Amino acid sequence: MKKKLLFLLLGFGLSQYVSAQFVKTNRFGANINLGTTPGLSFVYEPYNKLAIKASYVYLKYNLNQEQKISNENILLAGNMDMSAIGLSVEYYPFVKSTFKIIAGGSLIQKGFVSVNASPTANYTFGETVFTPDEVGSFLFDLRYDNGFAPFAGIGFGRAVPKKRVGFGFELGTYYLPKPKVTLSGTERLSSMSEQEPKIQSNMDDWRYWPMVNLRLAVRLN
Repeated sequence: MKKKLLFLLLGFGLSQYVSAQFVKTNRFGANINLGTTPGLSFVYEPYNKLAIKASYVYLKYNLNQEQKISNENILLAGNMDMSAIGLSVEYYPFVKSTFKIIAGGSLIQKGFVSVNASPTANYTFGETVFTPDEVGSFLFDLRYDNGFAPFAGIGFGRAVPKKRVGFGFELGTYYLPKPKVTLSGTERLSSMSEQEPKIQSNMDDWRYWPMVNLRLAVRLN
């Protein structure tokens, strides 16, 4: 009887504590993220300490520049293209602070980095001179397509601000699926494909994508 009474008292005390800490808000918001995972988010905040966020991430970068590598002028042409949809939960452990803990996951719709390297000037080997066309080019391709990536992080700033507009900062990482590497070449660089298994093995651990974002948050209601 005493044990039952003790459990009842503990349960009542816990429910009172949770009720005092988790105050219903039922607010909605929208976020614009700028950083390593830029994109848009829509947020539902059922309680003052909890927010649920649905996000879309899109990052694209094109490369087309000449660089000097080992005293040779090399043209690097390629692009990076990533997009993902995700769902996350933000928890605010302190009542008087906007510090938060973030956890969630994303479904990668598209994720690849592709770079083509080719010489822009003649290459001299011993007494033989090769033109850029005779040397050839090689292609490096790294893909993370169609995989699930959990992520975790911390940050400051509410996803649904108490005022109409707010700002925030987030820091964390994605854990990506294993990448698929493709390495190929033409002309005198055609043997580059023989290095593909070694490069693949070396890059199996390239699975962390940093999440460093500045965020603009807007309360919708």
